[in-house]
Amino acid sequence: MKFIITFFFISLFAFAQKPCEFDLEIKNDSINFREIKKHLIYEREFAKKSEYAFISLVNDSGYVMLNFQRVQKSDSFIETQCFDKDTKMFLELTNGKTYTLIHLDRDICSSRISDLENKSNIRFLDTSFFFTQDNYEDIKKFPVFILHIQLATGEKISYILEKELISKSLGITSNPDKYFMNYYKCVE
Repeated sequence: MKFIITFFFISLFAFAQKPCEFDLEIKNDSINFREIKKHLIYEREFAKKSEYAFISLVNDSGYVMLNFQRVQKSDSFIETQCFDKDTKMFLELTNGKTYTLIHLDRDICSSRISDLENKSNIRFLDTSFFFTQDNYEDIKKFPVFILHIQLATGEKISYILEKELISKSLGITSNPDKYFMNYYKCVE
């Protein structure tokens, strides 16, 4: 009996949802804004090039959005990349369902920053995508295994979301595939 009770509590804590941790929360008469802490979903380091992708869920007065940030660093030139109103994001779940998110109505391009000390070029892109459907029950129950961004030019950027991502360079660990399962409830 003691074993069954112990197993019950261990499984309860193992499958419990993560608490909501906000980077920013503003609530007054005219503004109701909440943004979940940014989470690392992708990291690649090869030779003198690196790329990081972060996401965070946002609720801006009832509109649910996904903020997407990409940081690229290289000792060589990095091309500018722009997202426009025709750019779309697709979230593919392990159960076969795909959610489509649409980009803001304005063009956003990556910004260039020079790191003279390390003789590196850095490109930073920060933009948001809107959720378009009303029923998001599946995104709260099933992991997302791939995130695609389809640009109007036809170019596709894809990120496979791992079960556990351990970043040695940033010193953080994240669970990209379960991000929406853990945090979508925080912005509903």
